[in-house]
Amino acid sequence: MPQTQRASRTTAAARGGISHATWLSERLLLVGAWAQLPRGGRGLWTVELSDGAAGGASPVLVLPPPAGADAGTPARLLGMLRVGEADAASGRAPGLQFARGSARVTASGEQVTAALVDLRMLVRESLAGLEPAARDRIVPWLAQAAALHGDDEGAYSLARKLHVARESLREQRRSCQVAAEEPRGLQIETLLEIDETTYWIKGWARDADARVTGLTAISPEGGASEFLDRTLRVARPDVEDFYATGAAGRAGERSGFVGLIELDAPSRLASGWVVQLSDAIGEAIEAEAPAVVRDPLAVRAAILTDFGLSRRADDPERATLFAPALTRLQERLAAATEVEDVRELGRPPRDPEVSIVVPLYRRIDFLEHQLTQFARDPELARADLIYVLDSPELAQELERLAPELHALHGVPLRVATLARNAGFSGANNAGAALARGRKLLLLNSDVLPAAPGWLGTMSAFFDATPGIGALAPKLLYEDDSLQHAGMYFLRAPGSETWENMHYFKGLARDTPAANVARSVPAVTGACLMLERERWEALGGLRGQFVQGDYEDSDLCLRLHEQGLASWYLPDAELHHLEAQSYPNELRRTTSAYNTWLHSHLWGERIEALMAGTEELVA
Repeated sequence: MPQTQRASRTTAAARGGISHATWLSERLLLVGAWAQLPRGGRGLWTVELSDGAAGGASPVLVLPPPAGADAGTPARLLGMLRVGEADAASGRAPGLQFARGSARVTASGEQVTAALVDLRMLVRESLAGLEPAARDRIVPWLAQAAALHGDDEGAYSLARKLHVARESLREQRRSCQVAAEEPRGLQIETLLEIDETTYWIKGWARDADARVTGLTAISPEGGASEFLDRTLRVARPDVEDFYATGAAGRAGERSGFVGLIELDAPSRLASGWVVQLSDAIGEAIEAEAPAVVRDPLAVRAAILTDFGLSRRADDPERATLFAPALTRLQERLAAATEVEDVRELGRPPRDPEVSIVVPLYRRIDFLEHQLTQFARDPELARADLIYVLDSPELAQELERLAPELHALHGVPLRVATLARNAGFSGANNAGAALARGRKLLLLNSDVLPAAPGWLGTMSAFFDATPGIGALAPKLLYEDDSLQHAGMYFLRAPGSETWENMHYFKGLARDTPAANVARSVPAVTGACLMLERERWEALGGLRGQFVQGDYEDSDLCLRLHEQGLASWYLPDAELHHLEAQSYPNELRRTTSAYNTWLHSHLWGERIEALMAGTEELVA
């Protein structure tokens, strides 16, 4: 074999040379080489540029000689390295070296350039003839190119090249035929992108002959993820009914599944995913997956629906599958939160004591109702009032409405428009990042003051109360019955989760016990005051919860961890229309997950907290 390779300079310690090279992208070079070491040569092969620049050494894939080859047959080496901008701009291949311990196989830039071919030729001439086991190692190794490349221009072009290589190299399994007489069946119904390395998968798999030992997802670029141990298996009567007249099923086997796929390198192509099933007797089949669903809100809704497949709060899959998937998705949404525009109406206060952040979601008419009430209260003109539009599709309408309302009422305000919907926590965090006051007040758009002076009352009480973390006022329904007088946690008989409950909810406004300022386990985020520096130190509201549930009590419990108490103040009264901009069907979809997650995070602390708390529940 060495006689057929292009010549290159070698060290005395190793014989070798460059066989082929190809540009995977403008800055990513794939190089094939051969090498022969004296006996006793040790260490891992790496590849790097000869001048040691641009990213250091990268690991090399070593493909040993095939079984039965002569003792002197050299090993094949595959290396990928990212080149510097100057080399990429010049179009010239750089000099490089493969290294193992003190041994070196080097090639000049001219030698690498002479070895350049396109990827298809490299695969055909240098890799396609290898044994299946060797090719199965190459495919996922090549997929790492996407991670080396990063998010530079050309990432999708690289992904398409890797897909071509995958199809040329991988050892395909027998395609699944869904038929009643077939012992093995596999179908992928949904594939959802959480981020470029994490996916949610749903489908069914069955094997009448043997136990299923593997479910492997292969990305279009060749990245492989064995996910059988990251699945929730569920009953699929429709599948078992279909097979009832054919091959017998395994007793008690649940054929349906949802699962979490985690890749080492990003996947950027929507089509081309394959899933393989293997069993305990060595049989294997594969099935194509549908195109990836990428809209994050649709993905979130689907995973939340699947959460209903887990029936018990202590199901381990809730913590190992659903929480990581939804947390990562929420982090992706938070990272995409961007303030597209901030409009200032009126002269802002020079040194505000309080910044008020009000998210606007769907119901932008609430802006009119609030400003009508705020105009009667001189304190609001001295506050830093920030509205955050969390429904960007209404930006044009709000751009017309806000100046009209400011001209009518004279209340100074800022309107921040988000580039996309960010949810309750994202909108509040975005607004708080613009705040100027020493104290921060989170306020729902459907909360309206019962009388002027409420803000000053809250601010004075907050400053006068040592060890205070969060403060909330009395909130009333439209009929003046109590909606909020502080919150506590309740675990219903037979339940394994704690729920947020409101003291005295539905009782009369003048209920004596509800008219006492006191420390409570938590307070509502519908109208919540805290120190802005404390807020920033905590990182604001955590985005793990979906669409505005439990973020407030989670914040209170994080303050409690720091030795700070939550306080209820009845001397400030406001009306809360409650969930007017948040449809009940959406709230029901998210409630089960949020309740479980809150208990999962805080169950032990809540239990200890409630054991020492007097429950004034009438």
